[in-house]
Amino acid sequence: MSSVTVTDLGGGVHRVTHPLPWALNHVHCYAVASSDGWALVDAGLATSEAESLWRDALEQLGRPRIRTVLITHYHPDHITGGAGLVALVEPDEVLEGAYDAALAARVYTDPDDLAKLEDYLLASGMPPELASDSVEDEGEYIVEPAEPTRLLEEGDLVELGDEEFRVLHLPGHADGHVALIGERTGRMFGGDVLLHGITPNVGLWHDTLPDPLGRYLDTLRRIRELAPSVVYPGHRRVIDDGPARAAEIVEHHATRLDEHEAALRGGAVTPYECVQRVWGDGLGLHERRFALVESLSHLARLGVLGRAVESEPGRWRAA
Repeated sequence: MSSVTVTDLGGGVHRVTHPLPWALNHVHCYAVASSDGWALVDAGLATSEAESLWRDALEQLGRPRIRTVLITHYHPDHITGGAGLVALVEPDEVLEGAYDAALAARVYTDPDDLAKLEDYLLASGMPPELASDSVEDEGEYIVEPAEPTRLLEEGDLVELGDEEFRVLHLPGHADGHVALIGERTGRMFGGDVLLHGITPNVGLWHDTLPDPLGRYLDTLRRIRELAPSVVYPGHRRVIDDGPARAAEIVEHHATRLDEHEAALRGGAVTPYECVQRVWGDGLGLHERRFALVESLSHLARLGVLGRAVESEPGRWRAA
């Protein structure tokens, strides 16, 4: 049986780490202590063990009363455990970004969404058998999430622990991604906006707004301006220097853009051919799907910059 790890990070913040069945094998949720009811940030992935893992975590935390459950974004490892968690802890409120909640409602309840995804992968050059397997894999995580009781907008205030946090809309990794920054301490609950050692996936999916990489680069510039004192991320370790990490990721994407342009100049035509040239063939099923949508986002950014042209749907050339 899998296990959950609870780590006291100080200042009333406890990291609750759940296992994931992918190459990125964990996700961090957070429990924030308060005298009048704790807050939980993100809910983890809906698995057969999710409820028992949360029961174990809450036992380790002293079985606190949970006042708030907050979701940073609609990706499965952050939201799909929400319905079970809400049923378990019966919080006073469930919070989610307004735009993110609309995305979640479409992704997790639209019966045609997986068929649209398969068509999109095929149009991007993915081989039919692999596209079919990818959609089947994606379908395993289609679980209707908890219904939010309050929808958040940029600038709203949320009480976590004994501090007010301001809601930030920071798109790129997900169109509706929200993060929270402490009004007093500058601490940030960042979801997947900023990660240490790896870069958040920035993908152009079939239902994504145009140019997600352009919006993510704007998000990184904003983090550099906000200069959070510490960032509690959805994966890997706590980030002590958010502006420096944001600058590193900007440079990473500059390199990736160059690599995609070189792939096109080297003969790649479809986004999937770019994946093979930039990432190679050593990716698993889940990771290959994410590499494809990330390749699409880089090609779209090259198009905005005038460095590449989509000559017809799914076929690209260097400008």
